[in-house]
Amino acid sequence: MGNAPVRVSVNRNSQPSSSPYVRPLRSSGNIWEGSPAEMFPERSTWDYAAHQASPSRLQRCSLAAMTSWSDEEQTAVVEQYFVMLEQELVHQPYTKTEHNRRVQQATARSRGSVEFKFSNISAALRDMHVPYIDGYKPRANYQSSLALVVEQFLQERPHILELMRSEVAYPAGPRSDVEWRIVEPPEDSVFPRRRHALTLHTDFVALEASNRTLGAYGELLMLRREQQALRAVGRFDLAERVEHVSQSRGDGLGYDIASFTSSGVPRLIEVKTTRRAEHWPMFVSRNEVTVSRDNAEHFVLARIFHFARPRVGLYELPGAIEDSCILEPETYRALPRPSAA
Repeated sequence: MGNAPVRVSVNRNSQPSSSPYVRPLRSSGNIWEGSPAEMFPERSTWDYAAHQASPSRLQRCSLAAMTSWSDEEQTAVVEQYFVMLEQELVHQPYTKTEHNRRVQQATARSRGSVEFKFSNISAALRDMHVPYIDGYKPRANYQSSLALVVEQFLQERPHILELMRSEVAYPAGPRSDVEWRIVEPPEDSVFPRRRHALTLHTDFVALEASNRTLGAYGELLMLRREQQALRAVGRFDLAERVEHVSQSRGDGLGYDIASFTSSGVPRLIEVKTTRRAEHWPMFVSRNEVTVSRDNAEHFVLARIFHFARPRVGLYELPGAIEDSCILEPETYRALPRPSAA
């Protein structure tokens, strides 16, 4: 697991960190709150001619759907989002459709526009390193004013922050009878170009990274998966040689598990585990980055997500971490500068 001075976002296309992955949705100079398919969800494709010929549809959508949300509108949508988030944190059911309807009534925005704004709020929370509603995939390009409203809501609701701390820091236990959900790495991850300066005191990504039981049981789950995969193809000899090196040799090697492919090629696996969704950031150490570079042909960064769910998620990033991920410096070692002569 190692220490954690670098924050990571998946970058399958190896683009520089300044390159936006979520394209701006623009039309005639106006910023759309959602794509046409989201604003008119019953249409499978965007038919511009049909849209032009139907002004009543445009009126129902309203030109407001193509303009920035007012402070009052943002307050209304954030309020409903936090109602849902609090219910999720205490593991109580809620109806997303009903909360969407309440925002529509308060703002006259379309259902698709409200859904897109809920996802914007998820992105704002993710960028603050704060848990968000898993059911609303983070979508970037949100208004900077939205981040301010979200932070204000957090500051005014310390009980929600406490619920978040309890959930993130709660000790994990061993998993059994796991069904795996193997996915491709997210392709739309991106760090904000200018991170919003927060007055919050808890970095929940860092707090989860320090949850040693979660990390340890994630490694054990991956260890068992590697052994089972080798046994399934008749390589019982290799399955017996799979080693949990972070336990047997210490956690300074830069990876957690020494495994093999079915043909006997080494797999050096660094495991990162979260209870959150696949878009949740992770930390890697300088040593892990170096080891992945020196052993790029064998190194694998394994991201386990939704650890507490019946179906545990997994994606893998082979090769050097600096090639498969966007790296953002998070902490620095420091010494006083020598005084000028």
